[in-house]
Amino acid sequence: MIISVISVLSDCNTSKMLNKFMNPLKIKPLLIAVASLSALSLLSCKQGETSEPVPRMLTTFASSATHSAGGKHALLIGIQEYNYVQTGFHSLKGPLNDINLTKGMLGQRFGFQEQDLITLTDAQATHTGIENAFQKLIQRINPGDFVYIYYTGHGSQTADLNGDELEGKDQTWVAYGARTRQTNHKDNYDVLDDEINAWLGAIYAKTDQVVFVSDSCHSATVSKGFNLTRALDFDERPHILGRLKYTQPQIERGIRIGAARDYESAIDKARTNGRHYGAFTWHWVHNLQQAQASDTWYTVFQRTYAQLTAERGVAQRPQIEGERRQQILGGGRFFTAQPATLPVTVINNNWIELKAGFLSGVTQGSVYRQYQPQHPNPNSLPRLTITDVDAFTSYGKPERGTFQTGDLVVEKSHAYHFKPIKVALEAAFPNGKDRPLLQRIQAAFRPDAEGELALPAYRLINDPADADIRLQLLRPKRRNGQFIRAKANDALPQSFPEQPAKLWVLTPEQRLLYNKLQMAFHNPTRGIELLEENLNKLARVRELKALQSSRGSQLPVGLQAYVLSPVSFCQPGPNCRRIRIRGLNQNQYYRKTKGPYRLQELEKQTMNQEEIITFTLHNQSEWVDYYCYIFNISPTGAISSIFPKRSHRPEAARLDARKTRELMEVTGLFTEDVGEETLKFMTSLEPIDVALLEQGPFKGRAGAFNPLERLLFAHAVHGERGQISLDNDEWATGLVAFDVK
Repeated sequence: MIISVISVLSDCNTSKMLNKFMNPLKIKPLLIAVASLSALSLLSCKQGETSEPVPRMLTTFASSATHSAGGKHALLIGIQEYNYVQTGFHSLKGPLNDINLTKGMLGQRFGFQEQDLITLTDAQATHTGIENAFQKLIQRINPGDFVYIYYTGHGSQTADLNGDELEGKDQTWVAYGARTRQTNHKDNYDVLDDEINAWLGAIYAKTDQVVFVSDSCHSATVSKGFNLTRALDFDERPHILGRLKYTQPQIERGIRIGAARDYESAIDKARTNGRHYGAFTWHWVHNLQQAQASDTWYTVFQRTYAQLTAERGVAQRPQIEGERRQQILGGGRFFTAQPATLPVTVINNNWIELKAGFLSGVTQGSVYRQYQPQHPNPNSLPRLTITDVDAFTSYGKPERGTFQTGDLVVEKSHAYHFKPIKVALEAAFPNGKDRPLLQRIQAAFRPDAEGELALPAYRLINDPADADIRLQLLRPKRRNGQFIRAKANDALPQSFPEQPAKLWVLTPEQRLLYNKLQMAFHNPTRGIELLEENLNKLARVRELKALQSSRGSQLPVGLQAYVLSPVSFCQPGPNCRRIRIRGLNQNQYYRKTKGPYRLQELEKQTMNQEEIITFTLHNQSEWVDYYCYIFNISPTGAISSIFPKRSHRPEAARLDARKTRELMEVTGLFTEDVGEETLKFMTSLEPIDVALLEQGPFKGRAGAFNPLERLLFAHAVHGERGQISLDNDEWATGLVAFDVK
């Protein structure tokens, strides 16, 4: 089980601004939340331009019903005029157009009325004006209301005076009138991220339906001489409010979006109607305008990302974090399972580029199709086959249909590059009652009408003695809670014709591979679906474990692990934390009892249940920044990202050269399940989407491995054969497995 510190809004440095909002080091007392180990039709916005106002889109549902369960509130702040004569800061051309564009979208797609909006532009958006607007917004909100907060204007930085920033800089919004006169009034100073963070905390305390979007940039170092970049130089003055202590939110909620990554520019850009808009806002609003009922915040973000990064003259990559699986339309606070999708980023005559490579699980020969979940015939949608893959990018050849930049694709069939896992299928009554089920299960291993395999990593064989996995159809009966066996030492229970059929997944020695892998077949169609899902999860575990770099154990980032054990009491400090694990109703002291261990030293350790393993990362490079990822492969078959969380922005994974990051305040692995836990540590020069690698646990019934039952899982499935080893300097991996008793 992955545990993670509850934090608040995260990291251009708009990503820096977001990072400050999500800064977990400000959370006192430490709160840790249990994150469950769950898996991992659109009108695509064309690259052409449209004119303002945004046309009302024709849809099959009423936009006014969106978020109807509660009230709607929006705070829109746009600052265009920065008085060059007084400040030397260039004014922008897009913010007022951004505000009008956003207001139109909120009204047309989210049912906002004029009275739902608080709008500040230019002279209204002083430091005091922004503070008063947030307070007015907080007073309006009732539990469950939907809140949309949007800022468009300049960002900047100033010295951190209260010690809450690791890099010693506060991120700011440059309010109207700031830095224009010699006075100590707060209206002469930027709005600190500390202030925004405190205001957001009051909003989060009332509702979890919050969307925060900032189309600005805070790193002016990349924007010298370009008068459409939304960033200003560092404010050298000590901020008048900088030494104050601010209340921090205790709960991470909603969606947080920044228009650019660290050290990138967020820019204005002219459109064909002659007006300027924020490059990010233009695409974001248009994609929200065309969102479908099944779309999540993340799918809309993916389209925006692809379109923005494909534009000429734009070098900014937006970031998102938060509850991105939440559906936009309808406003439900419940997550609907969505498949992992990839955006089409570049289209050429004979190939299509996807911004994900083999580090994200994309393989040569895999087939992807356009993602339209409401389409009546998905198999007729455009599709492509991956022809070339590198660490961070893949290229595909379209086979039918037409793609557009920003289209999302979903994997239709996965190509594995290891020797097929051999499977033997047996039944208690092969020539009688089990015969129809045997035939249906056998068919699941054969190609479909289009020649594709539902279980591409497996090959059905006739000889059980040569099998890596044995599938056994049983019809067991219980007596006094125990399976009836013909003989006490029989590996399998006795079958009875009148009992419902179950399919067990076994080791070659006929030991249950995992207790959950006992699939009921009273509904054969559902039984086949469970079989395909569980076996494909086993294959993906093997594939991830087999991924190795030529650097071997020479990782550029050092990882050390510490073990925290539950104790009745310890004095809170560097080696002791009082941790509340949400979902387990525990409020427990944990003391650092073991470690530090280097990655490979963990393999020699045996952990106890209900311990916490946490980590320290140190970038040993003198000059190179690396993105770092820690994945957990649990005894349940689940693959989860320990660091960073799926909900965090890509830049959360970056560790600057020569820097050290303590993750004890951020995340950890809670040893809940008995069996073999595996850690996969990866470093890369570019960020990856951890959601593409995550998957949920096996589906069946609850249980855990025992040593005999893990035999196959440790050898045939864990990737000791057919390992991948690629020469590169862009990425590296390390892997270690240890037991929990």
